[in-house]
Amino acid sequence: MKSIQPKRALVLGCGAVAGAAWMIPALAQVRAQLNWNPEEADIFIGTSVGAVLASLMAGGVTLDQLIASQQGDYQHIWNHDKDSGSWYPPLPKFKFTAKNLYTKMRRGELGSLTGWVGLLPQGGFDMMPFIKLIDRVKNGNNWLDHDNCWLVAVDHETGERKAFGRDKKEVEALDVSQAVCASYGVPGWCPPVDIHDRTYIDGGIVSPCSADLLVDADVDEVIMLVPMASTIPDQPCSLFKRIERKVRKGMTATVDKEIALLKSAGKQVVRIEPTAEDLNAFGYNMMDPRRRALVYATSQRTSSQNVSEAILKGLKS
Repeated sequence: MKSIQPKRALVLGCGAVAGAAWMIPALAQVRAQLNWNPEEADIFIGTSVGAVLASLMAGGVTLDQLIASQQGDYQHIWNHDKDSGSWYPPLPKFKFTAKNLYTKMRRGELGSLTGWVGLLPQGGFDMMPFIKLIDRVKNGNNWLDHDNCWLVAVDHETGERKAFGRDKKEVEALDVSQAVCASYGVPGWCPPVDIHDRTYIDGGIVSPCSADLLVDADVDEVIMLVPMASTIPDQPCSLFKRIERKVRKGMTATVDKEIALLKSAGKQVVRIEPTAEDLNAFGYNMMDPRRRALVYATSQRTSSQNVSEAILKGLKS
């Protein structure tokens, strides 16, 4: 008798250039160890660079093609060396990303990360490479053919999350390329994106993965890859690395809460996050394309055991 495949959601978190390079080998191990193709997820949730990967996979780009693009092939799919930009941000605008988010934080309405990033200048990165990247998988439509691909951004006025693609009624009027750019709108680096009279920025400033959006979803298992969470962080000496790890600690606490909600709702959760060796490869600047190859190679080494332990822990019952 053929076994019934559980309904699975694939959650791909924020993490910029390094995050994508780390997630792809981890996804390959998920495929091998679960005997399940992540491209066949019943629901995709993507945040920031996770939104890029989710859109590509939901749009028909295979995991093997994503692997090849990291290795320098399939440049027509994703040319990492050309599309990722520099290790430092382009000249920003002399304008706050969202000063009102800081005001809301001071009133206790938003978290500290969400509030403080509102004071960063609006970024000036050219998002056209990402627009072209996603345009290739739209298949002549504004949105993707997949029924459930949710791309998470944050309303820069209210600080509330917006999961583009979750509301089926609005999909026809949405442009998936713009939604991806909104989700990837890293404060201080990338510009905010206007969609339907609202302005949006990176979804990662509220949650690194927004897995809690699945609490009421019709799935049995949630497979999470979260580059910006670390339950066993390293102990760096560099000041910049220590600052990055402090941000990471706050994001990890958010993920802890979201997983607790999912488990309370009866979901099984496989939580995959970087090892200490991966963190060392990341450095402190997740946007640095010069470290991409190192991060990818490190993840190839660490992911087999890392994913195995995550599956054993998450699906043991």
